[in-house]
Amino acid sequence: MSGARALCAIARADFLERVRRSSFLVTLAATGWLGWLVVRGQVTLRLGSYTGAVNDAWAGGLVAVTLSVIVSLAGFWVVKGSVERDRATRVGEILAATPLSKPAYTLGKLLSNFAVLSAIVVVLALAAPVLVFFQGEGMRLGVMFSPFLLIALPAMAVVAAFAVLFETFRPLSGGAGNVLWFFVWNGIVALPLTAGWPKADMTGLLVLYQSMGAAARASFPDYARDFSLTIAGLEENPARGTFVWNGIDWNAELIASRLAWFVIAGLIAVVAAFPFDRFDESGRRVRRPKAPGESETERVPATTGPLPRAHLTPLTSASPSFLELFRRVYRGELRLMLRGRPWWFWAVALGLLVAELLVPLEIARARILPFAWIWPIVLWSGMGSRETRDGTEDLVFSAPRPLALQLPAVYLAGVTIALAAGAGVGVRCLATLSPGAFAGWLAGALFVPALALALGAWSGASKPFEALYTVLWYIGPLQPTPALDFMGASDAGVAAAMPAVTALAAVGLLGMAVLGRRVRMNR
Repeated sequence: MSGARALCAIARADFLERVRRSSFLVTLAATGWLGWLVVRGQVTLRLGSYTGAVNDAWAGGLVAVTLSVIVSLAGFWVVKGSVERDRATRVGEILAATPLSKPAYTLGKLLSNFAVLSAIVVVLALAAPVLVFFQGEGMRLGVMFSPFLLIALPAMAVVAAFAVLFETFRPLSGGAGNVLWFFVWNGIVALPLTAGWPKADMTGLLVLYQSMGAAARASFPDYARDFSLTIAGLEENPARGTFVWNGIDWNAELIASRLAWFVIAGLIAVVAAFPFDRFDESGRRVRRPKAPGESETERVPATTGPLPRAHLTPLTSASPSFLELFRRVYRGELRLMLRGRPWWFWAVALGLLVAELLVPLEIARARILPFAWIWPIVLWSGMGSRETRDGTEDLVFSAPRPLALQLPAVYLAGVTIALAAGAGVGVRCLATLSPGAFAGWLAGALFVPALALALGAWSGASKPFEALYTVLWYIGPLQPTPALDFMGASDAGVAAAMPAVTALAAVGLLGMAVLGRRVRMNR
C-alpha cells in the first residue's frame, strides 16, 4: 500500500470509528444547539456599542467567528484521544508491525481530526442561511460561506494538528495537556489581536475585525476598537446602532495567508511524528512493589523480570464494621489519587500552600487559591472514571455496597485534597473571622470534587472534567466573575450569595454522580 493510500485509510477508519460513537452525536447536538442560539440572537457580535445589520455577509461572519472562538477551543478536547485509543485497544501494536511510517500515521490522525471538526463546521454553518431566511434578506452564497472556507476551516486544521502533537508528546497526552491547551489557545487568540498581526492570526478574528471595523467606522466615526462575541443578557449596555457590512474583500494575498494555515497544520503533524514512540512500551517506566534497597520506579522491560510475590490479607471470623470498611476504602482511594506523582508536583503544591499563608489574605483568595485548586486537577479528573479507564468496573461494581462505600469514599478523598491544597486560605479566613469568605472556600472544596465525580460517573472519562473545569475556573474565580465565583475568591461573589449556590450545586452534582454510577452498574 502506498503512503498516500495508507494515510487516507487511517483517516477514513478513524473517522468512521468516531462517528459511530454516541459521543459524536452528543457533540453534533451541542453544535446544533449553539447554532440555534445564534439564530435566536442569543449569541451575537458587538463592535463597541454597535452591531451589524443581519444580511448574508453578517450571518456568515457571525457564525464563522463563533466557530473560531468556541469550537477552536472546545474542538481540541473533542478530537484529542485518538492516539490513546489506538494504544488502549492495541490497534497501535498492529499498526506498529506494518511498514507505516510515523509521519504517515500522524498525518492520518490530522486528517481524521480535521474531518470530525469539519463536520462540526458544517452543522454550525447551517445556522447562517437560517438566520438570513428569518430576516427576509437575499442570499449570496459566496459571500455567506467564504468565511467558513477561509477562516473557520484553516483554524480547525491547526487545532486538529495540535491535538495530534499533544498526544504524541507523552507528557502532554493526559490531563496536563488538556489544561495546557486552554492557555495555549488564549495565547493563539490574544497575541495576534494585541500585536495587530493578521497573518499570524490562526483564528481569522483579526481579518474579520479589520473588515467589520472599517464598516462600523464609516457609519459611526466614534467607534474605537472593541470587538467581542456576546451573549444576550450579559451585555453591559444595549447596542446604540447598526451598520451594514457587505463581507470581506478577499484578494489573492489574503486568501494565500489563510490557506497557508493548512500547510502549517501539516508541518505540526509532521513534527508530532518525532516524539511519537510508535506504541513501543518497552522503555516506559513500570511500577512494581518496591523491594528493600531499590528505588520506587525502575526502567525495566515490560515483559521481563521476576514476578513479585503476592501477599493476601488473611480472613478473620469477625466482619469489620461499616465505618471500618469505609475507612479502608477511603484510604485506598486517596492513595490511588496521590500515587505516581513526581517530586516537583508536590513541591509546587507546597509552594502554593506557603504562599497562601504569607501573602495578604485578599491576594491569597483572589490569586493564589485559584492556582492552588487548578494544580491538583489531574488528581480529581480520575474520580468516577478510573474504573472505566483501568478496566476494573466489574470488580468495583460487584463489591459489597459500591454506592454506599466506594462512591462516598472517592468523593471524600477528593474533598480531602481540596481542603489540603487550600488549607492556608481556609485557616486564615477562620483566624480573621471572615465567615463569608470561609463559606465560599468550604463550598468550593465541596463543589470541585463533586463536579469531577459527576462528570466522571456519566462519561467514564477524565477529559470532560478537565475541559469544563479549566474554562469555569478561568471565567469564574480568576477573572473574577461574581456569578461564577465558586471559590469565594472575591467579596463580590460572596455578596452575590455564591457560597450557598455553590453548595447547592455540589449537592445536585453528587445526586447526578449517584444516578450516573447506578446507570453504569445496570448496563
